[in-house]
Formats: sequence, structure tokens, C-alpha cells
Amino acid sequence: IMGSDSDLPHMEACAKMLDSFGVPYELTVVSAHRTPGRMYEYAQAAASRGLKVIIAAAGGAAHLPGMVAALTPLPVIGVPIKTSTLNGQDSLLSIVQMPRGVPVATVAIGNSTNGALLAVRMLAAHDPSLMVKLEDYHAQATNQVYAKANYLEDVKYEQYLSEGGVTNYRPYIVDRLNYMILDTSFDLPIYKKYVGKVRDCYFGDKKTILVATDRLSGFDRNLGHVPYKGAVLNLISQWWFDKTKSIIPNHVIDVPHDNVCVGKKCKPFAIEFVVRGYLTGSTSTSIWTAYSNGKRQYCGHNLVEGMVKNQKLAEIICTPTTKSDVHDVPISGAEIVSQNIMSKEDWKYCEQKALELFRFGQEESLKRGLLLVDTKYEFGRDEETGEILLIDEIHTPDSSRYWMAKTYDQRMAEHKVPDHFDKEFVRLWFKERCDPYKEAALPIPPSSLFVELSRRYIQMYETITGESFRFTFTRKNPNQEIRAVLHSL
Repeated sequence: IMGSDSDLPHMEACAKMLDSFGVPYELTVVSAHRTPGRMYEYAQAAASRGLKVIIAAAGGAAHLPGMVAALTPLPVIGVPIKTSTLNGQDSLLSIVQMPRGVPVATVAIGNSTNGALLAVRMLAAHDPSLMVKLEDYHAQATNQVYAKANYLEDVKYEQYLSEGGVTNYRPYIVDRLNYMILDTSFDLPIYKKYVGKVRDCYFGDKKTILVATDRLSGFDRNLGHVPYKGAVLNLISQWWFDKTKSIIPNHVIDVPHDNVCVGKKCKPFAIEFVVRGYLTGSTSTSIWTAYSNGKRQYCGHNLVEGMVKNQKLAEIICTPTTKSDVHDVPISGAEIVSQNIMSKEDWKYCEQKALELFRFGQEESLKRGLLLVDTKYEFGRDEETGEILLIDEIHTPDSSRYWMAKTYDQRMAEHKVPDHFDKEFVRLWFKERCDPYKEAALPIPPSSLFVELSRRYIQMYETITGESFRFTFTRKNPNQEIRAVLHSL
């Protein structure tokens, strides 16, 4: 509870910490001075309503925590809010100087994170599952220090100090290099396994389990492994799935692990719906490759003369491809229907939904300073209901191309490549050194390339979702944790 809604920005960290532990809570304003009656009613009814701990934030006179503590037998944690006059010293002294018999557990000025952690500790004393989460949290904090120390010992201090912001995630990423999810081999009764480019799929009678690994796919082959990549892809997908379910329902049933999605069993259409907003690409089948080779019709769409690479198209277009384990082949909607790959009705419906999803994705991305350049969608028919659902993934750095919005015009004017966050720079690294479609053995990239890609993926997750990425630290194969989760389903 807070004395004023102006305290909410200070309590955001508290709410996020409770969310990370899965602790249910309510958040409201209870003013000791303006609504004393409400404060009395709230405090006296708290225990009977099932509340276990009260975190009270207040600034200035800051009487709220103490008054609430006087009215309830529940433990009360006080969070002093920093003020403009005395920098929160008034808030701190008001809360901490309680008379004997009316205790308030007081944290540092503005440190609502510790307020949440203290509440979690109180609850964990009687909740074994919460105690396990708390122990894991402290183990992560310990391992973060070791990861930073190891990284500092490996690089010059000047480099370490120059790497600010999200770049400081490098120590955690480097620490994960030896503990990635390369593949899975789970013995799941009634489930049949299929190994995709990035995901290992387990098909049951009514459900499909998708495990996003850390494999990096490109040029229709495996390019290596990227720390935390699977978790980022899965979590970004779930964020977008939730945001777009009003446009089209999706296959998601549950996300029991950062790398795992449990979905409805669907029969996928044998088409990938690629939607493009810009004339770009580096693969042999990309729209830019076709255009630069003189083609002015692509997947049934006419392209105007005089365009340059990375230029925005006049309108977004759907350029489908056939699905293949070797090479995806561009195809037009008319060909899809004439070859009986999809019915005309199903094709039109999926094309329309793909365009709607892309428009929404572009709007939301632009709010976050990003340009959603192109992406692919997959659709399938629910085997139980017959309904067409969005499946697989949506708007991830793997399935999509993102550019930085604020520098796009300037970069284009200077004839430079747009600033991008996806795996394109890794693809370019290979293309500069070989023909990745023809070479039997690819050059081995430095681990720093994959560390940088991991950093970019994590940055994308935080930019898109607005949430901090939660690192997991372990000195054992993460498959053990995933196996336990899957066997509990």
C-alpha cells in the first residue's frame, strides 16, 4: 500500500520482484492523513481477508506504516520514500522510530526491492516451494558475482568499464557458454519426437511440447549455439502471443519453463507466411536478391523500378514460401491454391491474418523505437476443434528482422546498412568468408560472435517486453531441469 499514487514509481521494483517469485499481491493507495477511515478499515480487515504481510510506502511525515502496524497483528514492512526536501531522511526517521510494542520492519530509503524480498522471506518460512525459489534467487546473486569476477579477470579493466548498460550482461552470457541447451533427448511416453532447426518438438495425442534450444540456424543449416537464445525466443513469442490473441487465437496452453511451450496439437499448413515491409534480405531466395537480379515480380507481387536495398515498400506484402528441410521456395498465393497446398478460403484467411499481425507488430515495435522489417508466421488447424490457429513463434529475432527506427533515415541517406538487432550480422560474417549454401564445412566463428548475438537477443527481449531478463545460473546441464518439468506435465 502507498500513501499516494505518486509513490507508485518507487514501488514498481517491489511489484516486479513479487511477480518474479510468483507471489500474489494487491496494490492500492491508503492515505493515513486524507483517508484515515479507509486506513483503519483496510488494516483491521487485512488478516481476515487472507493477507500475510503488508508493505507500506510513505514519504515525508510517513505515518502510514506505523499506523497500520498499530491496527493489525500482521507484519508490516515500511518503505521510506525519498522526498525533495530532506532526501527521504524525514520519511526514514518517521517510520523507523516506532514506540516499543509497535514494530515496523524498515528498509533503506526507496529500496522497495528489499521490501519485497523481506516479505518473501517471511512467507517462505511456511512455504517450502517459495523457499526453494528464494534459495535459487540467492544462488543466482552469488553466481552473478563470480561471473563478473571471471569476466573482469579475462578483459582489461578499461574494456570492462566502457561496457555500460545492457553490455554488462556479457559476464553472465560468457558464464553460460558451457551450459547451453544444444539438443534434448527426453523419454516421454506417448510423445513422438521431431527435431527442427531450432526447436525439439514432442507430439502427443492432444498436445505438442516445443523446447526452444540454443541452436542457431541459418542458410538451412546449424551455425552454432547462442547462450540464452532458446529462452529469449520462447519468452518473446509468449509475449506476442498474448498481445495478438484478439487478432487470431494461438496454440499456447502453458509455458512451464523459459524454454518450453505446451501447445494444442495442430496440423500445420505446409506454407510459411512471410510478410515484408522493406526491400531487403541476404539469402538466395530473398526479395532483394530477386530484385537485384532483375526480377520485378515476386510471389505474385509487382515491384516498381528504381528501388534500392533496404528501401521501404509502398505497402506491406505477404510473400509465402513452401516449407522444406532443405530450401524454402518462394511461391505465390495463386500457386498455393492451384497446387492444392491450401484451399482458397484457408489461404485468404491466413494471408489476411498474417497482414493484420504484421501491422500490429509494426505499430507496437515503433512505440519501442524499432522497425519490424519482415517476419514469418505459421498457421495450423487444431486437430480437436478444426479451428485455424497461429502456431510455432511470432516476432522473435529468429523469425523477424528488426532495425533501429531513429537512425533508419540517416543510415539510408548515407547509403549505409540500417542498425539492426537480429542475427543478420552473423549471417553476413559467414557470407564474407564462404558460400554457406555450398561449403561442406563452415569456418568456425569466435565465441565472441555468439556472445554478442546473445546480448542483442536479450536486449531485444527487454526492449520489446519492457521487462528485465532473468538470468539462470547453473553448473549442470539445463536439460535436467527441463526434463523434470516435462515429466510433471
